Amino acid sequence: MIPLSNSIGNQLRRIRLEQQLTQKEVCQNICSQAELSKIEQGKVSATIETIQKIANRLNVSMLQLFEEDAQAVLFQEYDQGWTQLFRNQKFDAVINSVKETLSTPININVYLLAKYFELIALEGKKRLDYRSCISELSFLADQEEVWYESPLMYIRIKLAIANYYYLNHQFVHSRKIYEALLVMDYNTEELKNLRIKILYNHAQQLFFQEDYREGMKVTEIGISESIERKNSSFLGHFFYQRANFKEKLEFDEIKKIKEDYTLSYTLFTAFNLERYVEIVEKGRNDYLLFKFL
Repeated sequence: MIPLSNSIGNQLRRIRLEQQLTQKEVCQNICSQAELSKIEQGKVSATIETIQKIANRLNVSMLQLFEEDAQAVLFQEYDQGWTQLFRNQKFDAVINSVKETLSTPININVYLLAKYFELIALEGKKRLDYRSCISELSFLADQEEVWYESPLMYIRIKLAIANYYYLNHQFVHSRKIYEALLVMDYNTEELKNLRIKILYNHAQQLFFQEDYREGMKVTEIGISESIERKNSSFLGHFFYQRANFKEKLEFDEIKKIKEDYTLSYTLFTAFNLERYVEIVEKGRNDYLLFKFL
């Protein structure tokens, strides 16, 4: 038996879905559907023979599977470490760690992640103004091979650029980035889920730009895609957004506004998002159809 990381399980699920195969089709004469489901979720250990058979069914090599897994684990370790340092505003520690990492052989994903954190840490220290940071990030993302070799980092860098524009009230520029991202081809599960975050950020930008009608349309798409993909990460936020837009548009049916605020409140409570529960209770208490004790 070999321990499976979540990454390998996710890879198997991603490849299966990209090939439009069901779990039943993949596991036939290999294992039970329940076991395959647990393998995809990284909840069980599996024999090398079982993984080999699943890989053969999906037409991928074991070597490719484990190489990609090792790279994904390494990327996650760097990302988590630098993210924690950045959130704690330890910008010098981020910069020093990045320099050390860049001095060693690394794959394209880690390289882009390192350069990304170096730039935003320099901006955090105000050793780089936001305009220069945007320029450097744009140069990093717009190299021809980046979208093809690391689409997740391409989108992450573009979102950072949009965020700098947004924070500095340059909504026209941030809007252009979101609109460009949303017409791109999202052909993997991971990218399709990331598209939901882009929709949420875009709707926020449209709200502050006071384009409430367009913002409502984007939010509706976000709700639809979240439900379709069974992705609840932003669903509560989308319902809250939609209620905000309805208020600004002076929506006639007050009951519909109350329903949206109550749905957002319920989801925030269910997922223990206490900060957002408090925001709804304090700011929109009169709109709630009920409250949890």
